[in-house]
Amino acid sequence: MKRAVLDTSVIIKWFHEENEEDVEAALILRKAYADGFLTVSVPDLLFYEFANTLRYKNNLSFEDGIEKLRDLSSIGLEVHSMDWELTEAMFRLSLDRGLTIYDATYLALADRLSATLVTADRSVFQKAKGGHSVMLLSELTNG
Repeated sequence: MKRAVLDTSVIIKWFHEENEEDVEAALILRKAYADGFLTVSVPDLLFYEFANTLRYKNNLSFEDGIEKLRDLSSIGLEVHSMDWELTEAMFRLSLDRGLTIYDATYLALADRLSATLVTADRSVFQKAKGGHSVMLLSELTNG
């Protein structure tokens, strides 16, 4: 895997480890990215989902949340904006796979880039696998 699309369930573990599973696997990906062995692509939707996830983390102050958002913005992820082709693909995948529009966006981007979607969400993994390159985060350390 040289190019990956990481969803919010993976990226959040880079910045907020408390009460998170599979942090070790997420940090393996972060190191591979930092060392230049992995290209990480994300839809611009990631920033909204990341902020929303932080919003609902227990005991996270405004200052801590802003710092994590600033850190995410500064690491240089390859960010892709929505266009009509991605919108069409996302909507089709949502209907065909029973995914939320949000989750289907990550899968559509991975398909477009011939990348592997990495998710920590078992439900997304189950719905997305089969004809798509998708990996469950825990597989990095457990299998």
